[in-house]
Amino acid sequence: MSSLAKNLFRDLTVSCSDCSLGDLCIPHGLDQQDVERLDSSVSHIKLLHTGESLYDQGTPFKSLYALKSGSVKIISKNNDGEDDIMGVYLPGEIIGFDGVASDKYQCSIHALETSNVCEIDLDSLHKNIPHIFKQLLKHASKSINQNNNTNAVSKASAERRIISLLLDLSDRYRLRGYFYTEFNLFLSRSEIGSLLNLSPETVSRGIRKLERNKLISLQNNRRIKINDLDGLRNLITVA
Repeated sequence: MSSLAKNLFRDLTVSCSDCSLGDLCIPHGLDQQDVERLDSSVSHIKLLHTGESLYDQGTPFKSLYALKSGSVKIISKNNDGEDDIMGVYLPGEIIGFDGVASDKYQCSIHALETSNVCEIDLDSLHKNIPHIFKQLLKHASKSINQNNNTNAVSKASAERRIISLLLDLSDRYRLRGYFYTEFNLFLSRSEIGSLLNLSPETVSRGIRKLERNKLISLQNNRRIKINDLDGLRNLITVA
């Protein structure tokens, strides 16, 4: 292993108590002894490169994962055998609840960019810190709420669907202490269309309209700058 790779893995191997995600992830409400126990149940050095799969739909459930950095997309095969984009995970979010009930993952997870995930051994976690499952249930509830929000948005106009996606990502980046008015949107127009049930052409027209109205700016094909958060919020709250 090169010295550069060694340094990278050393930087990624950070204990839960030192993790910059803080209360966004599992350690919320744990005392120091519990955090130390948590360290023995979590692996901190799983690195995904762009396009790599964390797990695939239909494979046996193995672990939950906490996304430490980067972003990943959620993919599900539809009845025609085509890939549908179901959403995006950001740092601090727990991945893998789709596999708990059936012991098989119900979707696939692919990295949108270089991403680092912590693998959570549930059996070890249950043995070492049984009361932590309340925290896991909170994360599962958040995942369900995000899915419900996506379903509600899918009934709105094309413009509102696009704006809701941008505001959702902005709010989630803000909660994580990241710059939330300018961020990379790694999904292609086709993938955004799949997520929002719109054609890629409709997505492109909607984004160009928001840009013409100076509500957003495109820094490049991926990076979006929100110029007027209140203006976007007003557009989706107008009756």
